[in-house]
Amino acid sequence: MRLLAGDVGGTKTLLQLVDVNADGRSVALERRFESGRYRTFDDMLDEFVMLRHDLPIDGACLAVAGPVHDGRAEITNLRWKMDATTLASRFGIRRVTLINDFFAVALAVPLLGEADLVTINPGKRDPVGPIGIVGAGTGLGEAIVVHDGVRWNVVASEGGHADFAPQSEEQAGLFIALHRKLGHVSWERVLSGMGIVNIHNFLSGLDRRYDENLPREIADAATGGDETALKTLGTFVDIYGAEAGNMALRVLARGGIFIAGGVAVKNLSRFTDGRFLQAFLRKGRFRAMLADVPLYVIINPSVGVLGAAEMAHRAMAE
Repeated sequence: MRLLAGDVGGTKTLLQLVDVNADGRSVALERRFESGRYRTFDDMLDEFVMLRHDLPIDGACLAVAGPVHDGRAEITNLRWKMDATTLASRFGIRRVTLINDFFAVALAVPLLGEADLVTINPGKRDPVGPIGIVGAGTGLGEAIVVHDGVRWNVVASEGGHADFAPQSEEQAGLFIALHRKLGHVSWERVLSGMGIVNIHNFLSGLDRRYDENLPREIADAATGGDETALKTLGTFVDIYGAEAGNMALRVLARGGIFIAGGVAVKNLSRFTDGRFLQAFLRKGRFRAMLADVPLYVIINPSVGVLGAAEMAHRAMAE
């Protein structure tokens, strides 16, 4: 059986052809594309499938950076519209499934090995215990993965839009400043690329509008020793660790907390120097319990397409 798996983003798209047989799965073809170079997703897929058209594609799952509803999706930051039924008909695929990209990450987490992870806290991992995933990138994704006795299942969440809870007087000042400006202050307002800019604006007294280059500029300034940028990233890590700890408490994540998203990977040293872990553990009477929760950063750049391949395989088995 041949499956098409994709991680479709506004900037980059990763596509794979995956062969499934009695020995397991193997990647027959993998390509990365610059999404903006293509007028539609169909144009990109046309180019990809022509590279290996020797066998038909039996099933497909595409994880997309945008809302998915009733087999249809729109890609954030592009004008692409995707329809599962139309794609199946045009490309002769028996079944096409569309899922949100963070759902795909969550589905892949139980499949990850040691090489895919950096351990922040080894803890005492229950192999079938609940898993929590928190991922700051353009936005803040959260999901839960639970085992039903047969397989792992994803419980989707919009926890990133729950109320931000300050952990210090300075963070309370950040909350007040954002509340005056925005009204509702969610975790995503402080834990995302936009969050880095919001924290930096508060600490510097500036009021710069977010654009996708600013978080990297702030990180680069921190690397160069800029005090405000350093404090910004330190505050960001503190807040991130606190929310990861909240997730661990909410779901009793004895299977581990997994940190996803580009921010952690690009600033990995700031997540492994002890500051993130201390913020994670800072839960008063429940500190000892959290010390037993495994804590990891996902470093596999193909985690989304791995989850998409898993979903495609499941859909074909139904």
